[in-house]
Amino acid sequence: MPRNLWEVYNLLSDEEFRVLRAIERFQAKYEYVPAELVEKAAGLPPSKLAKAIYTLSNLKLIRRRLGNLSGYTLTYMGLDVLALRNFVARGVIKELGDKIGVGKEGDVYIALAPGDYRVVVKFHRAGRESFRKIRKHRSYALDLRATTWLALAKLVGEREFKALVALEREGAKVPEPIAWNRHAVVQRYVEGVELHMIRELRYEEAVKVLLDSLETLRIAYTRVGIVHGDLSEYNILVKVEGEVEAFIIDWPQYVYKDEPNAEELLRRDVSYLLRFLKRRFGVEADLEEAIKYVKGDRDEPPI
Repeated sequence: MPRNLWEVYNLLSDEEFRVLRAIERFQAKYEYVPAELVEKAAGLPPSKLAKAIYTLSNLKLIRRRLGNLSGYTLTYMGLDVLALRNFVARGVIKELGDKIGVGKEGDVYIALAPGDYRVVVKFHRAGRESFRKIRKHRSYALDLRATTWLALAKLVGEREFKALVALEREGAKVPEPIAWNRHAVVQRYVEGVELHMIRELRYEEAVKVLLDSLETLRIAYTRVGIVHGDLSEYNILVKVEGEVEAFIIDWPQYVYKDEPNAEELLRRDVSYLLRFLKRRFGVEADLEEAIKYVKGDRDEPPI
């Protein structure tokens, strides 16, 4: 059996990708796409179709339902390899490496791009439980009628990519967005460490983390019109080689600043940041003044 996603991807034939795309085509309409629709859309002889279905099922890229209403549905890994196929065909990546992160939002892999520079590929996950929570608390899922995990995962991927493009264009410290397909986003690799993993920083370095983070939140609010909405020490990457820099990652749960809960989420984001930096590194800043700075109501940082 293959050991990782890249090995799974390299095992697949053109016929098997045709079957995956055929299932994906009707996935928004059917929980399990009827076998006759898959057969018609894939356009394969029965023997090749049966072989492809067997391989895809064995590799856990699809699930099968047998009986009178037999059919097939994609798994997340099935969607992953479809996105990989697109990235490879477009020359975005040439090799997928190890998984370097597993979080509530998705699985993150290191990858190699043509030119041998490192990138990150993030495959968004929208399982049934998180799907219900997002529909309850995030208006975009309702507005765009994301009615299945597949549609929501794709929506979240597109959403994060577009946010990163807008933020990077305005000079925010975020990973450089490179490409997006389906539920997957490719970003430039940031040589950093998650803030929660850092035990020691000089006071002036910790202040730089605060200033970088507040500046990015300020750019997001005043120039792009969004609030991160889920900021913590787990999605701030700190570059510690040379001059310290802080980058804010994980943007798919942003809200627009004019949404009803934006003020509450902004206050929570800034409060989490200040509390952590005070507790871990002794850096203090006034919450209200920090919020004024982020909203553009104060010209100087609060420290």
